[in-house]
Amino acid sequence: MFEKFDWQSDHLRLGDLLFRLEHFRNKDWAHGHNYFALYKVKELFDQYESYFASKANFQAKNIIELGVWDGGSLAIWSELFFPSKLIGIDFKSDRGDSDYFKRYIESRKLADKVRTYWGTDQGDRRAVSEIVDREFQDPIDLIIDDASHLYGPTKSSFELLFPRMREGGIYIIEDWAWLHWPEFNDDPYFSGQVGLTKLVIELTEMIGSARATPPANLTVMPGFIAVEKTALNLSDGKPFRIDDYICRRTTAKLGPPQKVRSLG
Repeated sequence: MFEKFDWQSDHLRLGDLLFRLEHFRNKDWAHGHNYFALYKVKELFDQYESYFASKANFQAKNIIELGVWDGGSLAIWSELFFPSKLIGIDFKSDRGDSDYFKRYIESRKLADKVRTYWGTDQGDRRAVSEIVDREFQDPIDLIIDDASHLYGPTKSSFELLFPRMREGGIYIIEDWAWLHWPEFNDDPYFSGQVGLTKLVIELTEMIGSARATPPANLTVMPGFIAVEKTALNLSDGKPFRIDDYICRRTTAKLGPPQKVRSLG
């Protein structure tokens, strides 16, 4: 899928679509005003290419993306998977669809397939649930969470949406490792926040607790984690909570991090 990408120093082209790479924004821009503003880098898509190469038969007909920004990644997923329904949810109420995004939808005749919901927080379980109930009659194949990156809302979205996925569906959480990136040390948005590493550990505990019949497989990449649903029995009708599927021995604890001795 990713061989279609044409990466340049400050932009990406995908067919007739233009994406301005915001991490490399400069004053020498010479490509006009019609583009998607994209806060993603080539290294991330290289990881996606590596991951999906191991899922050669994976198809995504029903997709949700949490965190839309300028709609660029929605267009990318649409061009890669050609889904029957692609829904974007974003908490920003003052942005809305850009003119470039609107022209993209019109040019591809995607009005019935690609829809955006602005002003919806990913942690608002009732609002997100209503959107999903309205838009999807069948289980979801792929979910990409590029929204708050905060532990509480991210976990809330996962617990709400993961049970609605089909077996073999993939739930992706981007930028899980921000707690470990030095450039985020002084970022006021993340100041005092719980890192998503905690959620990654809890998902690992859930899988380990299930032993022979885990509800998911977990793949950890530097730029995202991918949780592939294997099986999850919710016939009792109770809301899904990760903590309910974790077993911890009360007599053992995780020790503090140890310094690694250099072998050089």
